[in-house]
Amino acid sequence: MRIALLSTLDGSPEVRSPRPAFASFAGAMVVERQLDLAVKLGCDRVVCLVDAIEREVVELQNRAESAGVKFRAIRHPSRLLGMVTAEDEIFVIAPGILPDDEAAIEALEKRAVLAFPADLAVPLGYERIDLELAWSGIMLVRGELIARLGQLPDDIDVPSAVMRIALQGGSRLITLDRELLAEGNWHLNADRQALDEREKRWIDSQRKAISFRGPGLAIAERAGARLARDVVGQSAQPVPTAAAGISAVVGLGAGAFGFPAIGLVLTALAALFGHMGGVVERVAQLGRPERRPNKVLRALDWMIDPILIVLLVLAAPEDLGFLRGFVPIMLIGLLRLSERHASRKWRETYADRILLCFLLSPAAFAGFSTEMAAALALLVLLSRFFPTFRDD
Repeated sequence: MRIALLSTLDGSPEVRSPRPAFASFAGAMVVERQLDLAVKLGCDRVVCLVDAIEREVVELQNRAESAGVKFRAIRHPSRLLGMVTAEDEIFVIAPGILPDDEAAIEALEKRAVLAFPADLAVPLGYERIDLELAWSGIMLVRGELIARLGQLPDDIDVPSAVMRIALQGGSRLITLDRELLAEGNWHLNADRQALDEREKRWIDSQRKAISFRGPGLAIAERAGARLARDVVGQSAQPVPTAAAGISAVVGLGAGAFGFPAIGLVLTALAALFGHMGGVVERVAQLGRPERRPNKVLRALDWMIDPILIVLLVLAAPEDLGFLRGFVPIMLIGLLRLSERHASRKWRETYADRILLCFLLSPAAFAGFSTEMAAALALLVLLSRFFPTFRDD
């Protein structure tokens, strides 16, 4: 069994609020990000050193249990002795450490103590190992080493003590790339400014590279990433998704009551908010174990095209007969086919329903939405004959 040892204790004599383990990063506490890393490393159980069962500890326990991991909070290191056997592996992470998950996972393919060059790490507060190296705050070692904690007093710094025991027991050292520290991708007891700067980079790095060939999607992607910085982990996190759903329903209702042009405008908002909500959801899941996609967002994704077809039918003159439905169905069908089979750089253009609604809404207000839809369908069809737009 692989067991994770976390800690919410603050060994610094300074009085800090919140303590480093409870500092917020991208909508979660630092210790919760440590838990996410432990889950990705395959830990089946989490033991957390605490000095009290605080609200934050309860939230950490809930996060662990939702990931299918057993959680125990302990106040005394001696309790560890009965929880870890010689056959176990123990993943230890020091309090206040916010690592680079990918670098940690790559380095811990086998048991090791991870270190940084001391000249860079020690001035930042990392514990010195020798003249050349400092402990990164992370290691994966044999469970049998925990038994030696019984020979030490109860007031020890447990992660540091286990690290020393591991090195005395011959555990190998792996030196991490110093750029992780230099570029601010690995932190110990980071201040608010450092966390905010890293959070911005971390969220922006998850933004999909959508070019302005799909202007609506590009704007929504950037707006969603910016919004995520403010709402992830907050009560406002579901707001863009809820706004998308409300816009879609009200837009369909507007069409049913004889205002299809207004319905198209609201559908554009639904597509915009829906994409933003998808970005926020994506960021909220960063570093966490994979879970099922958001059902509301999936439903919205499937609803937009049928709503567009219905609204275009309602906006068309009744004397057009079957063409009222034929034209919008052909337009959406051609767009979907082109989205799948076009050259990669043009797929966002065909998939951009925000742009489509932006083009159709003025035409609907002017009374020639069917003509505009037919012209767009013809334009999409003609584009399929040009090699630039094909995926050959």
